[in-house]
Amino acid sequence: MATEKQRPPFWNSWGWRLIGVVILGLILWRVGIGEIGGVLLRVSVPALAAAGALAIAVLLLRALRWWLLCRGLQIDVTLAEALRIYLVGAFVGTATPGRIGDIVKAYYVRDRRPQGGLTSGIATVVYDRLLDLGQIGALALGAVTVLPWIDERWGPVLVAVALAAFLLATAWGPTRRGLLAAPLGWALKRFPGSDGVAPGALPAAPMIGAQILSLAALACFVGETIVLARGLGIDGPSLWQLAVLAAVGALMGLLPITIFGVGTRDALFVAAAPMLGTRPEAMLTLSLLWLPLYALNGVLGWAAWLLSPPRERQPATPHLDQSA
Repeated sequence: MATEKQRPPFWNSWGWRLIGVVILGLILWRVGIGEIGGVLLRVSVPALAAAGALAIAVLLLRALRWWLLCRGLQIDVTLAEALRIYLVGAFVGTATPGRIGDIVKAYYVRDRRPQGGLTSGIATVVYDRLLDLGQIGALALGAVTVLPWIDERWGPVLVAVALAAFLLATAWGPTRRGLLAAPLGWALKRFPGSDGVAPGALPAAPMIGAQILSLAALACFVGETIVLARGLGIDGPSLWQLAVLAAVGALMGLLPITIFGVGTRDALFVAAAPMLGTRPEAMLTLSLLWLPLYALNGVLGWAAWLLSPPRERQPATPHLDQSA
């Protein structure tokens, strides 16, 4: 009986995420695997290479951003170490359900600060996710122009205002201290394995720098979708429409019924095909090509882990007795 209780139920780990796989299966049955194969045969190899290069650029920019966040919270980690740890986190994230790879990064740097190392490490992960979600969410606001009473010309304006507001809000002192650091510190002091030390507020300079790097990573991320679309011969949608679609697709991939957006993002792309004046099989192929890019991140992370010294392949062991 005790052994059975220690094993997490299947639906608490992978089960619910398989719903996305079922959705994808239904879409493939509806659209037709043969049609998708025909689209893939016409894909431009230079476009695939360009998308892969942009995916690597996104990973490197995010690793640089995380290093900046670590330095802002007095975590003593070099740029090379931050790059290696971030890549390893990407590998763990592709091999496990949820966002476990993010938490792994925090445990790797828990011994890089005299006090509050684990809580500060988790804080960097939270800020890292927040910046991504904030900017992607701001870009996704452009999708409101599909409503008939909103002029399409207002889309870029709305996105620009949202991005500027997000940047200013995170850089403003009262927001950083009161709305971000205070509740985050309260929660992290109670995190199992922490030493009860709050990480404190992130200074304005690294926050602004991290926002700039996030914007560059977002541009590269959108570029992946654009070059793949053009490489597949999808010429109907404008660059703006593809950018917004990429942002909404990324948010759809966060739903807890999918793995890397399988099924949910695919359904979005297929549903958007008539509005964008293109074929469903082409849009579904475009969505499916995101998966090799995720796999590329995992392969790079696996290589970083494999090339690490044996003593650095395992994160520091949490001392749970300190929180007792």
